[in-house]
Amino acid sequence: MGISIHSQGFELGAEIHDRIKRQLARRLGRIDGDVMSVEIYLSDVNGPRDGAEYKKAVMRASLAGQPPVSVTAVHGRLEVAIDRSARRLKRAMAKATRRHRRIEGNKVRKFRRLAYEAIPV
Repeated sequence: MGISIHSQGFELGAEIHDRIKRQLARRLGRIDGDVMSVEIYLSDVNGPRDGAEYKKAVMRASLAGQPPVSVTAVHGRLEVAIDRSARRLKRAMAKATRRHRRIEGNKVRKFRRLAYEAIPV
């Protein structure tokens, strides 16, 4: 699983990189084989303007044989935004995987039925 981290508006330290990798390993450990890559985009919502500072964490995961899954979390603390988006990514990926298996199973059953009907008696 390849992980790429992009930040906009602020510099990331080594502890943030380690935190992201730990969160993804913890959350996605069981489905690591299906995940091809994860892209993380971190940004400051307000930028250089005055006001409350909110950080946004967007995570996009590419799954094998499926469309990519993307989630977003916004919070005042970057660590919380990362944790929330990792948790949401885990749920979204599990849901996408269940949906994919259900749809593929229906296709196989339909194909078997059509193949059985095509056999002359």
